[in-house]
Amino acid sequence: MGASAYRAGLEALQAGRPEAALAPLTVALADPVQGAWARLNLGLALQDLGRLAEAEPHLQAAMAALPDQAEPPFRLGTIAGLREDAAGAMALFRAALARDPRHVPAHAALAALAIEAGDRAEGRALLSAAHAIDPEEPELKLALARLDLAEGRPEAAAAGAAAILATRPAHAGAAKLFAEASLARLGAEAALAEIAARAEAEPFAAGWSLAAAALHAAAGRPAAALAELRMARMLAPNSPDILAPLGHALADAGQQEEAEATLRAAIAARPSDVDLHNRLATVLWKSGRNSAMLDVLAAAIAEFGPHPTLLLNQALALNTLGEQEAALAAADASLQGGGAAALVNRVAVLPYHPVCGTAAGLRVAAEAVDAALPPAAPLVARRRQGGGPLRLGLLSGNLGRHPVGWLTLAGLEALPEGEFELTAYSLKPRTDPLAARFRARCARWREVGPLDDAAIAARIAEDGIDILMELGGYGEGGRPFVLRHRPAPVQVKWVGAQFSTLGLAACDWMLTDWWETPPGSEPHYTERLLRLPDGYVCYTPPPYAPPVAPLPALGRGAVTFGCFNNLAKLTAPVLAAWSGILAALPEARLVLRTHGLSELATRTRTAARLAAAGLPMARVALEGGVPHRELMGAYGDIDIALDPFPYTGGLTVCEALWMGVPVLAMVGDSFCARHAFSHLSNVGLADWAVADVEAYVTQAIARARDLPALAALRGGMRQRVAASPLTDAPRFARGLAAALRHAWEEAARQNVTPGG
Repeated sequence: MGASAYRAGLEALQAGRPEAALAPLTVALADPVQGAWARLNLGLALQDLGRLAEAEPHLQAAMAALPDQAEPPFRLGTIAGLREDAAGAMALFRAALARDPRHVPAHAALAALAIEAGDRAEGRALLSAAHAIDPEEPELKLALARLDLAEGRPEAAAAGAAAILATRPAHAGAAKLFAEASLARLGAEAALAEIAARAEAEPFAAGWSLAAAALHAAAGRPAAALAELRMARMLAPNSPDILAPLGHALADAGQQEEAEATLRAAIAARPSDVDLHNRLATVLWKSGRNSAMLDVLAAAIAEFGPHPTLLLNQALALNTLGEQEAALAAADASLQGGGAAALVNRVAVLPYHPVCGTAAGLRVAAEAVDAALPPAAPLVARRRQGGGPLRLGLLSGNLGRHPVGWLTLAGLEALPEGEFELTAYSLKPRTDPLAARFRARCARWREVGPLDDAAIAARIAEDGIDILMELGGYGEGGRPFVLRHRPAPVQVKWVGAQFSTLGLAACDWMLTDWWETPPGSEPHYTERLLRLPDGYVCYTPPPYAPPVAPLPALGRGAVTFGCFNNLAKLTAPVLAAWSGILAALPEARLVLRTHGLSELATRTRTAARLAAAGLPMARVALEGGVPHRELMGAYGDIDIALDPFPYTGGLTVCEALWMGVPVLAMVGDSFCARHAFSHLSNVGLADWAVADVEAYVTQAIARARDLPALAALRGGMRQRVAASPLTDAPRFARGLAAALRHAWEEAARQNVTPGG
């Protein structure tokens, strides 16, 4: 029985059906003759399926039971490499060669480690030895050709890559290398022409489309690259060499549904490719499926170990779900080997933490980012010729319908055109009505998203920008490190993940106000504080906002509290406070609404967290995201908005107030812990911002019991906001213009050559 089961399992494995091999090989483990071999092959099958944690003990047992076989230590070395244990991988690959000096994959794996460590000579020697053993192995030819390119021989590299494509026409690695070598030999356009000629001669060879895609991607033409990858897939529909880059390109293009399907197909073909698992997780995140993202990451971490990149994204997913303790733990774990990216990730997670997200802690975390980055040589900016308006640059991916747009556009539009010339450096194409207004106000519009930081900085310097305003920070898609190249003589942080100091020595000012940063706040910021006379933002109410509805509680007889903030802000102290409020008001309801709750798994997970915190779930509604017009209308069912803490609401506070809903907030010491306080103070409702949790609960109960006062406040709220500095664009623009001129004059006084 054992022998026949072993044969069946081996046949399935050799036929490329590792899943079918598992059952018979498991049966064969008990066979006295074939048991050790069954264990080895079971380990191979599990590894081929990407089930590394299950494969490992079988391979270890096979390594002990089959002392002459090189495959067990080689496979274990591969697993160690996937887990980024280079030393362990090297030892195991050497153990494989000690067992079989002609084991070609072990030679190649050791060569890759040597080259990665910077020892090209050792790498070439190992590859040459392996090539002498197996001169037809395409991966060895590819590795040698890559070395040719690295050592300045693009002709040899191109010839090597073309030879591989002649027999493996869909080989992505060879196609990419051919593109890189042709680019080095001929330049971009001539390289594309050569690839087009080869494609015409070999119209069914997918590799030439892959090569063209690589060139288009390198030239910043993602749409053309995606078109070539689609053509490649038509020519070779099931090739993992095509599925993987196509999945990445679709994700880059924001085509989430197709990207997910393609990445899942690529993972099925290449289950041990950690980058594919990670990219699938990010696609799920951008689709608002945070629980699904977390499941993918947890499975990948179980198989591949604590990869820093996996941990980075796990921290983001946990934080997005409002699980701040676990998120910060994952962010801290990613610091081991994660470099500056892990430090940035920690800064992005930290402000949501109810204990650690203090202004002082955020400054320490932000300064650690700056300290971890390599030096960036400052650019020599173009000198200003004579006078003229100040050239103001806007660096952002969110110049449109986004909190950045709603909170900056009106103020920027109202800046006097004769005094300020605006140039947008857009990191993400946007075509909505707010984006059109930004374009109309800007004298120049640069789409710079595909460029690296240094290239963006060079474009800004070439345009002679005087004051650069960074509006992305450490949020998704932000590029604050452009500032480190010093493309403008004055550099200012404003809105866009403006939750604390950037910590970057190259950022001169933080645009703020007296409520956000009262006197004494200076030690928490590496930037100088450029305070506006009123609030630090100017809100643009959407023209489609419906009229303010009557107070809902007058019809219901009890208040409905609401919070339309994202789940990341719902900390344990917030939930405890809400539990106390609802316990004191047995008829009151609470409505939570955010895009994250559109996912069933996230709703279930959130409901469990709220119930554990003591909230009466029969009186709590969990609602998913809706279009913005409907979101504004949904405030018609809310009597009082309960703002979260320590990361308070920004745009949500402005929207609630515009829709007649007062906002109860708590004030902390960090920038993001004072957003709501700033907006409330700016409309004359500073008494709705309290200093501690006890006052938060007490005031919520008292306000909810005074329905006449709530009705009166609601009835005049829109007029109050419309007459306040929060929406007074000309008034805001006067303050902004004066602040920017002050920053410019300060630079001149400190012997900073304007524009030079």
